[in-house]
Amino acid sequence: MLVGACFGGWIAAEMMVRSTTRFSNLVLVDPLGIKISGREERDIADMHGLPRAEYLGLAWADPAKGEVDFTNLPESELAAIVRGREAFALYGWKPYMHNPRLKRWLHRIEIPTLLLWGAEDRIVTPAYGEGWRHAIPRARLEIIPRAGHFPHWEQPEAFVERIRAFVDKAS
Repeated sequence: MLVGACFGGWIAAEMMVRSTTRFSNLVLVDPLGIKISGREERDIADMHGLPRAEYLGLAWADPAKGEVDFTNLPESELAAIVRGREAFALYGWKPYMHNPRLKRWLHRIEIPTLLLWGAEDRIVTPAYGEGWRHAIPRARLEIIPRAGHFPHWEQPEAFVERIRAFVDKAS
């Protein structure tokens, strides 16, 4: 089974459109990566251009859960965060956080796929998740209440239970 969240969900989908032979199931958690709306409409919030407080309000059902005191982190952890953000911006910048060709290839994902979405995600809304569901033939979309873009951090018990039920059903 392959599980990918946010940018990792996009990467997982890119892998799966090429070959699913080594995997039995796929779980995508609030993935980025495709364009659903028209050319002039934004599907994905501009995470890089928002003030931190506004970003937290879009990404978290409870923005306090996303707060990090960067002044208390060791230099090595700060460096890792900066490198991660730099790569995120580099690989997802143009076009912004999507591959224009990916959506038309999602039909190739022929394994059972679970799309998990935070009900209060405003980075990529549950409506965006519906676009993914329509594009992947065997996909099922499940919404996790009281969670934003990171349901695995905000509602870990519900998150694990959804994956467990998915795996049990697919077995």
